[in-house]
Amino acid sequence: MRASVAFNRPISNAYLHLGVAAPGFPETFRAGEFVMVRPAWIEDPFLPRAFSIYRITARPPEAGDSAPVVEILYKVLGKGTQCLARMEPGQEVEILGPLGNSFTLPDGLEQAVLVAGGIGVPPIAALATQIQNPKSPPAPRARQAGKIQNLQVFLGGKTSEDILCVKDFEEAGAEVHIATEDASLGTHGLVTDVLRPFLFSHPPIPSPQPPAPMRLYTCGPPGMLAAVARLAEEYGVPCQASVEANMACGFGACMGCAVEVKGKARGYKLVCKDGPVFGSREIVWR
Repeated sequence: MRASVAFNRPISNAYLHLGVAAPGFPETFRAGEFVMVRPAWIEDPFLPRAFSIYRITARPPEAGDSAPVVEILYKVLGKGTQCLARMEPGQEVEILGPLGNSFTLPDGLEQAVLVAGGIGVPPIAALATQIQNPKSPPAPRARQAGKIQNLQVFLGGKTSEDILCVKDFEEAGAEVHIATEDASLGTHGLVTDVLRPFLFSHPPIPSPQPPAPMRLYTCGPPGMLAAVARLAEEYGVPCQASVEANMACGFGACMGCAVEVKGKARGYKLVCKDGPVFGSREIVWR
């Protein structure tokens, strides 16, 4: 659909917060779903870009209409995001969504451990909000808000600039652990350097019946996802990972976002159509 920019403001030197007023767009979403966005007035780049939905809010009354505002956080990396960064309120964009599947919160879950890095933080922030905020639509099969007694969040990045949405996690009642590679914020090192000792000292309590009372949820760069998946398997914690991938369509037509999955005969699944959320033990991590 055609939509218009409601705001487009920097939150650091590299990251921006974009709000798109989209008449007819669903007012709720499930954490993990994404949208395809493209400025409507340019021909290059021709293809849209995929962004996880951070949140959807009501448009201010002074805007003159009630179109929901789809909010995303993005990092300026290439030509597509450079074009987005130059957009001003009122300019038109093309938006398609919500697309993809979402994180799931099984009955019996007592402790959720959320791990994110860089631009992988927004869908994890959305999950934290949907876990604990009674006004927010829950993810599929979620327990009632407040039932998850322990919410732990681990954020990692190269610098403090890569640490996003801390306030969102704190408002959700989470205990936040931070690691940066340059020691500019939190612990010096990788996010998995902080996650490992936590899992070692908080082993999941064995449950006579599935599901396990602890679950990991993660989103971030491929190397981080692979490391988190290995830790989850090592400590016997079920884990869902939201996979980042370049895609051209968002619904399985272009076949450009295939990831290798395990099985008797290894095959491939599409991040846009079958994901972006997968069980961490399903993916062949490189």
